[in-house]
Amino acid sequence: MCPDTYVFCFCPFFEAISFVLKHLSICLRLLFLAQHFLIGCSALKISFFFRKLYTGNLRKQSELYLGACTRTKMVGGGRTGAHLLLGFLIGAALALFFFSSTPSIDLTNSLAAFTSCQNHEDERNVLEQAALEKGRVYKDVSEHWIVHQDTIPTPPANQDATPKVARTRFAATELGTRERIMAAVMAESTLALSINATLGRHVPRVHLFADSSRIDNDLAQLTNLSPYKLNGQKTHSMVLGLLFNMTVHDNYDWFLLAKDSTYVNPFVLLRMIDTMNWNEPVVMGEPAEDGSGRCRLDTGMLLSHPAMHALMQNRNICNTLITDDDQLAFEKCIQLATNLSCKPLHHGVRYEVWRAERADSPAAHDSIEDWKHSPAFKRALVVPRLLSDADASALHDYFVRVEMARADREIGKMEQELSRLAEEEARETGEAISWPPALPPFAKPPNRYQVPTWEYFTLTEIFRSEPNQNVRRLEGKDFDDVAEVVVAARNQVESEEPELEFVQLRNGYRVFDPRRGMDYMIDLTYRKTVNEMLEMENRFESENEAAHEESNLKEIVVERRVHVSRMIASTQLMNQAPYVKEDTDVTVVIPVLPARKLLARQARLCLSPTEESRKTRMVVAVFPLVEARSVTAISNDMEELKRRCKRSLLETDVLPVRPAVSTEGKGTAAAAALDDAVDRYGANTIYLLLSPHADVQKEFYDRARINTIKHYQVFFPIPFVEYHPTISGMEMTEKEEKETPTEQAREAALSRLRDGVEPKRKRPLIVQKEHGRFDSQDFTCFAVYGVDYVTARAKLGTNERRNDLIAAFLGQDSIHILRAVEPTLRIRYHKRSCDMESVDTEDIARCVDSKKENVAAKDQLAKLLFHEK
Repeated sequence: MCPDTYVFCFCPFFEAISFVLKHLSICLRLLFLAQHFLIGCSALKISFFFRKLYTGNLRKQSELYLGACTRTKMVGGGRTGAHLLLGFLIGAALALFFFSSTPSIDLTNSLAAFTSCQNHEDERNVLEQAALEKGRVYKDVSEHWIVHQDTIPTPPANQDATPKVARTRFAATELGTRERIMAAVMAESTLALSINATLGRHVPRVHLFADSSRIDNDLAQLTNLSPYKLNGQKTHSMVLGLLFNMTVHDNYDWFLLAKDSTYVNPFVLLRMIDTMNWNEPVVMGEPAEDGSGRCRLDTGMLLSHPAMHALMQNRNICNTLITDDDQLAFEKCIQLATNLSCKPLHHGVRYEVWRAERADSPAAHDSIEDWKHSPAFKRALVVPRLLSDADASALHDYFVRVEMARADREIGKMEQELSRLAEEEARETGEAISWPPALPPFAKPPNRYQVPTWEYFTLTEIFRSEPNQNVRRLEGKDFDDVAEVVVAARNQVESEEPELEFVQLRNGYRVFDPRRGMDYMIDLTYRKTVNEMLEMENRFESENEAAHEESNLKEIVVERRVHVSRMIASTQLMNQAPYVKEDTDVTVVIPVLPARKLLARQARLCLSPTEESRKTRMVVAVFPLVEARSVTAISNDMEELKRRCKRSLLETDVLPVRPAVSTEGKGTAAAAALDDAVDRYGANTIYLLLSPHADVQKEFYDRARINTIKHYQVFFPIPFVEYHPTISGMEMTEKEEKETPTEQAREAALSRLRDGVEPKRKRPLIVQKEHGRFDSQDFTCFAVYGVDYVTARAKLGTNERRNDLIAAFLGQDSIHILRAVEPTLRIRYHKRSCDMESVDTEDIARCVDSKKENVAAKDQLAKLLFHEK
């Protein structure tokens, strides 16, 4: 950096040097031009010398041209002047070629550096700007600048050329979003418990600060309490120091400082901060009576984010305050550190404080009945001088009732506005007004196949729109839903017509709309007592009216239809599912023999040319009751499968199951196989339990990997179950089906069914309604992490007989069950047996229903049993 004296005194001196150097550079250029002119003449002389030497006139021409080049005044002939002019041009060209217009030593660079030095000094020293500008001549040296543009190196092939941006861990940090308000309460008694209970339910955070000598057993149990020891210091020093160490001054928009003897209305507080700008430094509260501009701590203070930030940065200034009153020291500290005066009004919002008219007035809980008639009390923000917990509880209960009444008024206004808007929209569109108000009308189906179906129900049965079942018993959640709706409909009718006597529910209908929720139409039957002579009495007066009044009474049956809507409410977002990848190892467990067809289908999956980097282990569980010859055959098949699937990283193994379980209870056999598999291969891998009749594709393993989440989710796919090939007509090819008469094909199918012939499918199994169905009651195949299975296994007994293992994962809060239709998982037709000795009756009913519905479709059974006449 150049000193100021150099810049001011020696500027003309440097300018003179610059002028001399510039003219000296011009002289040097002329000297270089003359030098090259002489060089050009010498070149011409030599060239003519050799030319004349060749012609024989060496002596005469050499003297002539030597004299022409050395004389200063040329008087020779035209031939000599032409040669001289040619030499001059050659010399000038050589001078321009070897020497540019800029001298090799650029002395103006020092001036450019000096000027830059002066510019930096101007920015640093603003007070002397006028003096530095006197007598200065600024030079534009930009023409001498040279721009160096470095080429960006080419990134490697496996690296993205776009530079990576360092992102914050949380979006709120990057966006600068904060919580709305934090309340810091100075705890001095048990009133802090009441303030923590009333205010803490409505604001994001309430933190208590208390002297360790005043903390009792009740206060010590609070988790949001920060104790401190004064040690001769003031309260404000300790509290502000704790707030600074907690680093909360950057996490909230507003801060409330109050004592525990002050009640704060949370509803008014939240409305205040929603209507004010937090980005302005402000301290709101009740100004002190002495006119000093400080806020009173006993009525609370509201600080914005900039004001709190200034308080934390300048908190050490308060160490010099000398006063005996802790509250006064705290108030002066805030005023001194923030350099702000107390404002009771900001952005049109007033800091309302309610005080009793007399100092000797009764306690707050005894005075609320007198105070509630004042409008100022209803809109009060703080009520100081609480005496007991009863005061805080009574005040909070009253302000809750005030807020509820205010919310009811707002809801009423909103309903009126919505009704008005609905009427206007109905007039414009010509459509009926949707009910209830603010709910969208029923969605219009795009085609006739997606028209919503109304379900008919009574108190005992419900008629659903299902392909295989028409009517079901009304029980479980459906019964609770209908019972609640009927009670609501009765209350509505009986409130309008109390003279009616309820008889029964005639019927009802319900339909679900994804935008509205569930809508109901309830038909109720009532009994009503009427007088038959009512019309005659209107025509003339009867003398014996009283005598015939009772004899003319009659009971009639009336019906009322009520429309009920159960809106979609109380929705909540589920916890974000953990991130998973598809590179997890999978152990496929086949618990029941025979599995030879499954292994053959698995071998066909290994014929894909792509190499597999994920490990898949195929395990067949062998039970002790299986013959040794069958075990040897399955072992040989597993070795052959491993050899064929070497590129796919497929491992095979035969797992002998220790307990002698019966294969009749499929759930028991599956549990025994998984128990031994987890013990043998570890609990940190995915176990996929497959039926030996499963026909899977390669994509199914990927979905099992990504849908199974450790400590979070198990995957129970809904398989596509094949119908009986004989009944569904899949034992014949399409060509044979066309050539064979219908009656002959029917008789042949019945004959094979009577003889018990094993069906053989001649058509490929595809996902169509003629080939099978998605069985939602089939839980034989599922994927689970070993550690989750061990946790859920404890719910099942050791030797319990079951048909599946879904009961182990039901009713758990930590594990979710994912069910979805899986077209790549197909179950071939087989004779299915249900264990009727299962410990769970729902398990038995589920297995029996699944077995019946998986035989064939209803139309296929009808064609087989009832032939056309």
